Amino acid sequence: MGSVTLIGKKLAKEGLEFRFGGCLSRCQSCELKNSCCGLDKNRWYRITGVRDKEHKCKVHHEDVKVVEVEKIPVKTTASGRSVIEGSVIKLDEKGCKNIECDNYKLCYPPGIEFGTKYNIEKVGKKIDCPGGKDLKEVELL
Repeated sequence: MGSVTLIGKKLAKEGLEFRFGGCLSRCQSCELKNSCCGLDKNRWYRITGVRDKEHKCKVHHEDVKVVEVEKIPVKTTASGRSVIEGSVIKLDEKGCKNIECDNYKLCYPPGIEFGTKYNIEKVGKKIDCPGGKDLKEVELL
């Protein structure tokens, strides 16, 4: 199920993927705030459609366009018995400080908030963790 939002005219291209970082303070007084700020903070989205309608914006140097978006899964790692496709998990901090590890970027991808509940869309392969943790690759929404 998709959503409708506004995005800078130059960015409004079908297939563009972006992470919504939240609303700026300048947006709080805008009459279009609910359209722009209706996405989930720090979640990844893909533009699935671009509409013709444009609006003026105080933040973007050019106008903004109306776009249709869908949430996209984020790949990361998870552990535990509840790592099953279709289940909901609370993603816990992994406690790893080894930034040289080949899996570090997978374990700590941008936009993931530890302590937040996510739906497991897909469970992938077992991850070879140098720290000895029992991890699997997952795609979360």
